[in-house]
Amino acid sequence: MNINFQKNLINLALSLDKPLYAVGGVVRNFLIDGSMSVDVDLSSAIKPADFKKALLDFGFTVTAEYPRTNTVLFSDGQRRYEYTAFRREKYVGGEHTPISTEPTDNLYEDALRRDFKCNAVYYDIAKGVIVDPLLGVRDIEDRRLDTVVSPERVFSSDGLRLLRLARFVGELNFTPTVAVIEAAKHHADNILDISPERIYAEMNMILTADVKYPFSSPIGHYRALKVLDETRVLDRIFPELTDGRGMAQRADFHKYDVLEHSLRCVAYCHIGVRWGALMHDVGKPFCFRRDGYYYHHFSEGEKIAEKILTRLKADKATIKQVKYLVKEHMVDLDCSMKESKVRKFLVKNYDSIEQLLDVKQADFRASLEVDYTAPTVVKWRKILSKMKKDGTPFTIKDLKISGQDLIKLGYKDKEIGKELKNLWDFAILYPEKNCFEVLLTRAEQDLKKLKNV
Repeated sequence: MNINFQKNLINLALSLDKPLYAVGGVVRNFLIDGSMSVDVDLSSAIKPADFKKALLDFGFTVTAEYPRTNTVLFSDGQRRYEYTAFRREKYVGGEHTPISTEPTDNLYEDALRRDFKCNAVYYDIAKGVIVDPLLGVRDIEDRRLDTVVSPERVFSSDGLRLLRLARFVGELNFTPTVAVIEAAKHHADNILDISPERIYAEMNMILTADVKYPFSSPIGHYRALKVLDETRVLDRIFPELTDGRGMAQRADFHKYDVLEHSLRCVAYCHIGVRWGALMHDVGKPFCFRRDGYYYHHFSEGEKIAEKILTRLKADKATIKQVKYLVKEHMVDLDCSMKESKVRKFLVKNYDSIEQLLDVKQADFRASLEVDYTAPTVVKWRKILSKMKKDGTPFTIKDLKISGQDLIKLGYKDKEIGKELKNLWDFAILYPEKNCFEVLLTRAEQDLKKLKNV
């Protein structure tokens, strides 16, 4: 076996007095499909200080050091490397960071501190051979997720592993053992020891698990969410969402309960709107408990989604997008909105309309598992196509009249912006009248009315 590492890394390994190993994802993925990772984890019995000295002789640049965990980050300009000396770890509760670490010269002991056997396969870079202390290669061949020691011990010592379990199911297309799932259920509360920022980061990876690797499952993100659902970790992170488990919906419109419908909506939407898809019906459980029905769940859901994402310390752009998608996903659901209103909505929401259409389509498909286009999407795309052909102004700048023209007519201060918006609304409905003469005449008439008032 020969993993195609850079020559300078091989030369570095050959120069050391103790074996240098690649470990974790880089070895695992190579065994799966022969691919080479950009990020490479390394390990050895060599002390970090001694390893750092050796790096400089082979053209590497040290980018960071973490003495508490005996870790050195470095790069050769093409790949990023993380070196961590062999160690034992001690945890308290479910916190991700060990309270103490202890160096060891024993590779087997280092393997036992890891999470899953498939991530505890080592590759001796100098000799070009696999070292497999826990039979992780067999798990990789069988596409199985099993823990390095008892699942109870693994999940009791680090709550983040509950999320990593779900993510690896999605990214690797592996199946966890029954014992692993049962232990994750038993220790689901340990996710509460993990920081909101770390949970949010892992959830972002879970929601994109299907595109992580060439061998990832096309529904890897859905499979990962189902693991969180089965282990009830989802309940600890999103109790507002899992309140919809078992909550029935109208059978003529929905095949699944509120929670399963939401998870399937994520499965069917594009990668850029999955937070919105996950949260689009988060207001339903709240509304049902309060009112006995789901009306206005979109407006309540907007507030609940903001609360959840703020709790997770999500970035402002994501919060803004999700709030918008939750609030607007029901617009024209029954296709009763007049074309004039649809035209205005499409223009005023043009920058986000593709995202909204994607959520609408996923929502429709996840309701009854139909594979045709949602009626609202068909209607809106037809109108949108017509608007692009008829010259509809999608921004105020597309108007054939400007603020300077209005100033010349006698408009002042706030009157200018208000009139431009009025003219824009007019031109959206009557794009053939978006010409200077027509708009100028209309502006003159509006000014007379304004002055008479």
